[in-house]
Amino acid sequence: MDINLILSAQTLTLAPRLRQSELTNGLFVVKNEPAMSYLTVTPEQWFILQQFEKPRMVPAVLGEAIRDRHCLPLAEFYELILKAIRANILLVAGASPKPVEAYPWKWDVRPAVAGRPLMVLFCAGLLGALAYAPRLPSSILDGAVSATLLVAAASFGVFLRGCLVRGGGGEVYQPRWKWAAFPPHFSVATDDEAMLPAQARATIALATPACLAAATGIAAWHKPDWAFFPLVGLIWTLRPALGGRLASMIRAGTARGPSDAEHDYIFPPNRRPEARLKLLLKALSLSTSWARVCYAIVWTFAVLYWVAWLRNVPPWRLAFWRDNGFRIVAGVGLPLVALGAGYAAWEGFLWARERGRARRNTIRLWKTRWFGGRGDELDEAARVKILSSSPLLSMLKPIERLELAQAMTVMRHGPWMSLSPDGSITTHVSVIVSGKISLRRETQGNRSVQVQVLSEGDIIGLHDLADPKFPHYRLRTLTPVKLLTLGRIAAERLIVDRVSQAALTDTLLKLPFLRRISLCQNWHLQAIGRFARLSSIANYTPGDTILSEGRTVEEFFVIFQGEARVSRHGSPLATIGAGEFFGEIGLMQNSSPNASVSAFNGTRCLSIPRTELLRFVTHNYTVALELERVSSQRLGRPLFPLKVGDFRSY
Repeated sequence: MDINLILSAQTLTLAPRLRQSELTNGLFVVKNEPAMSYLTVTPEQWFILQQFEKPRMVPAVLGEAIRDRHCLPLAEFYELILKAIRANILLVAGASPKPVEAYPWKWDVRPAVAGRPLMVLFCAGLLGALAYAPRLPSSILDGAVSATLLVAAASFGVFLRGCLVRGGGGEVYQPRWKWAAFPPHFSVATDDEAMLPAQARATIALATPACLAAATGIAAWHKPDWAFFPLVGLIWTLRPALGGRLASMIRAGTARGPSDAEHDYIFPPNRRPEARLKLLLKALSLSTSWARVCYAIVWTFAVLYWVAWLRNVPPWRLAFWRDNGFRIVAGVGLPLVALGAGYAAWEGFLWARERGRARRNTIRLWKTRWFGGRGDELDEAARVKILSSSPLLSMLKPIERLELAQAMTVMRHGPWMSLSPDGSITTHVSVIVSGKISLRRETQGNRSVQVQVLSEGDIIGLHDLADPKFPHYRLRTLTPVKLLTLGRIAAERLIVDRVSQAALTDTLLKLPFLRRISLCQNWHLQAIGRFARLSSIANYTPGDTILSEGRTVEEFFVIFQGEARVSRHGSPLATIGAGEFFGEIGLMQNSSPNASVSAFNGTRCLSIPRTELLRFVTHNYTVALELERVSSQRLGRPLFPLKVGDFRSY
């Protein structure tokens, strides 16, 4: 599954033959009937999927959801799309899944009729097993009979389950014998029970345990040696984890459980340690989770009870608990502690590995800048490779880059050195091989302020052409630097004459600035380059209104240079500077801001129109997720989904 292709350019359509169950605790199941595939969704998620009734691409649906104010949290939105494709609820245009034929099951039992008899059978079997204690088989023949009873009871329970599913209106699939299972037994696929009401599903889940309990009780009454294996099968069927059917039917309170898009993540950004921790905390907040924990404790003590009974050690006597209580508590508690410690250790390892990967390149770059700048002269191939990594020079043809590489020479400078002390236009143009350089500009008060930090792959010496309105800059090294340099006249012939003015502005002025602001820290370089091309530089005089309170937001702004003031009803709220951004919440929520932003001191902004920003965001899921995260932090609440009273930007 190519996630990038699916979420940006693949045309998807809703499967033609879908059926949905009734709504239970805020969830219902959607089934692709020919494919026998299922997806549990909320009504809000189903509304999103219905937008694909006509073939559409994901960005178009997301853009419409944002405009119409019914967008899901973006991580949930993308997870929903991928899960729907995996479940064949959404199909790639022109494709169809392999059909699965339902078996013509002739027998049916209505769950509403069988519910009470099965419960009586289950309870009577348990009471029989308690009254007539099962024992370990005393002979091979007794063991064989006991195993046969287990196979027969398990197989009849599966058969009864199929009858109940069919009686409830569902379909039965793939009847067969599972010879490799333990024990070997008759099996059918009854996944269609997910489409039935909750009460019917509870009755179906009780079918196999009831048959096993009855077999255990009858065998214990007739001959306790025959009841051993049915008892083991009953205990395994009632297990609280590892696919136990009865435990999965536990309901506690009215809290909505997770849909398929809210657990077992396949969308890569959802599989990070932070997302899994959030999912764990959400699960611990559900009453259903604690009900299952209590069920697991009861099941564990029931198993201990039966083991004690089989060993002829009555568990209700004080002597039993005096001799075995500590071991029982340790046997139950230590595995739980070990499980929790193992989970914490594994998550800690994943978190450390993710952070380590993020820091490894930073450390390597730091070592190269400060301790690796005294290497040999760069050969021709190394120079071409360095020039190819430059956003501007990568636009040149290969033969032009080769010519440029042959004309350049290597220069080195130490840290904190001025490369243009008088602020005049430099006579040389250089590509930074390693190191960092500060680009500074004088303000109206003759105060020098840093406007950019340039690093590997960036170009110095052409900023007067990239920003003709403010041609005078000062350059100062921040670390030891290694440069590939050539004269200004040669650079204009080999570089400037071969690229457009817009390319100079985008790659020399906007791109280095955007790479270092918080908004773009986690974006892919290609996305940053696209953002730079879409944006335009707007210059403001002090007092100009950039964003008006109560008016529809038509543009997204990033302060490029200078400062701006935020006010509400004429009262100042804050002063914001370079790298700060505003207007995105109004655009994403399709609302009006309740604060104004006005120019203050040398204000210059990068601005993108509403339509361009929405198109850019919807086609780049990493950008969308980061913008949602940052905006939610600024709001103090999730950006999506919208609620009553959420239509404001601050």
